[in-house]
Amino acid sequence: MRKYMKNLVLFAALIFGMQVFGQQAPHYTQYMYNMNVVNPAYAGIKNGLAGGFLYRTQWVGQSGHPETFVFNIHSPLGEKMGLGLSAMHDKYGPVGQTDIKLDYSYTIELAPELNLAFGLNVGLARDHMDFKSLSVVHPGDPLLSVNPTVMKLLYGVGAFLYSEKFYVGLSAPNLNTGPYEQSGSSWTQGRTIHYFGTAGYVFDMGENFKLKPHVMVYKANGSPISSIFSANLFMYDKLELGLFYRLKDSFGGLINYMLTDNIRIGYAYDRTTSMMKFYSPSTHELFINFVVPYAKQRALMSPIYF
Repeated sequence: MRKYMKNLVLFAALIFGMQVFGQQAPHYTQYMYNMNVVNPAYAGIKNGLAGGFLYRTQWVGQSGHPETFVFNIHSPLGEKMGLGLSAMHDKYGPVGQTDIKLDYSYTIELAPELNLAFGLNVGLARDHMDFKSLSVVHPGDPLLSVNPTVMKLLYGVGAFLYSEKFYVGLSAPNLNTGPYEQSGSSWTQGRTIHYFGTAGYVFDMGENFKLKPHVMVYKANGSPISSIFSANLFMYDKLELGLFYRLKDSFGGLINYMLTDNIRIGYAYDRTTSMMKFYSPSTHELFINFVVPYAKQRALMSPIYF
């Protein structure tokens, strides 16, 4: 009975944790250095060929815990345009999602030190349900006898206002949604629209120190608003230490380091505060970013601060 209750609570926590964030979209703690994952307007914002890898493993130690892999690469095209490619694979329990998208941005110079970029993305999504991996009460149920897979078109929009000191972003990276999808004689979950708002500022704290608060607010249709707040201290243009709090979910710290002027590596640790803390309190996130600089530079490009 005790074991049964533990499994029941764990299952409820998994479902609740997914719904709080808005069904399918994965969490990101270090989103400020992987912004084009949620906002296509960020594509081409660096002075060079930029990209990176991110890996996140959530609720470590639990069977079927969420794992996310992200790859992105983007570049400016001339003075005003940017182009990017991003790929994301997310898996939790029997659910697997893979997205591959092209990002396009167009930048308007509002002032000598202020730019506004608009972005569009288009791509393909593959949603897969591995019912055969589940232990079910009625194994002969025909709805659970196959693993349905659905391919669908992705498209979204975004805007990104930035200077050397701050940024504000708004985006909806997927507008092609539905409550569920049919795959042959089976059904798999659909997608819901996710809205993201991001902002950050750089405060000079002396010659070698900069304080960088960041905030992300996100919402999915049918789910409450969620948010994550962080405060990072960037020292000597090399080392960054930060603390963050994800509303009603987790808190933790992050560290990243500039190996060179154009390569950054980072790690974040999340400590769960929700119901999942009794079963798996730990989440880890790693990333590496790079920029291959171009000689010619726009009037204003995104600095290393974000």
